[in-house]
Amino acid sequence: MENISAEASTEIFGISALDLSKRQLSKVPEGVTDLKDLEKLHLYRNNLTELPRSINKLKNLRYLDLDGNQLTYLPDSIGDLKELWMLRVSKNQLSAVPTCVQQLKKLEELHLDDNHLTDLPEWIGDLKELRRLSVSKNQLSAVPTCVQQLKELKLLDLGGNHLTDLPEWIGDLKELTWLKVSNNQLSAVPTGSVQQLKKLEYLYLNSNHLTDLPEGIGDLKELKVLTVSDNPYTVDGMRSLLELKDKIKEKVAIRYVSGGYY
Repeated sequence: MENISAEASTEIFGISALDLSKRQLSKVPEGVTDLKDLEKLHLYRNNLTELPRSINKLKNLRYLDLDGNQLTYLPDSIGDLKELWMLRVSKNQLSAVPTCVQQLKKLEELHLDDNHLTDLPEWIGDLKELRRLSVSKNQLSAVPTCVQQLKELKLLDLGGNHLTDLPEWIGDLKELTWLKVSNNQLSAVPTGSVQQLKKLEYLYLNSNHLTDLPEGIGDLKELKVLTVSDNPYTVDGMRSLLELKDKIKEKVAIRYVSGGYY
């Protein structure tokens, strides 16, 4: 496919969007970067190994979905997309976060799931507008310290990594409503830190090495969903789990049963 099909480009309420997803593309079609008013570009589930440097011509681009390709890097010119607030590069072949992302100061959502990341760069902490950071199914062995600087973060997905503990400073992320640390190697969760997450609504702790649950979970007034299955609880741990169930059963959906990644 070398040209843009008419049906792929749509105008909805004045927002220009182009959907080229699931088309087995090996390169971005010519002409795409000439669409100066483009705000949304979907390129997920193709066979892209690189993007054209001319993508920086899309000065109004706000949403870029590159999930499910074969990208090992992003061109530096991505950093010129100053209006970008959503960037999805999950299910690719990244071994490091592309440095061009550092220039995206308006970025609110960054999705890097299912790559080959072993750490996050410190400059991630400079992306002060980030509300959602998803880095599940990578190779992180510790929670990157840069996350501590993301004070506006509402969603943090660290599931499916190699985490053995959570830092005490996780409690500094006061705006968090959604925290997933399932499918890791956690043997404990810092009690005091969890209690500080007053806005937390969803907490995923399943498939770790927990023998007990942190005290104070029952005091999280906004909690709606708690997953705790597939952990080797001790007798005392099971007792505290039953006590927790009795305390919050009226307002929280507690999931005990195995159910895959989630």
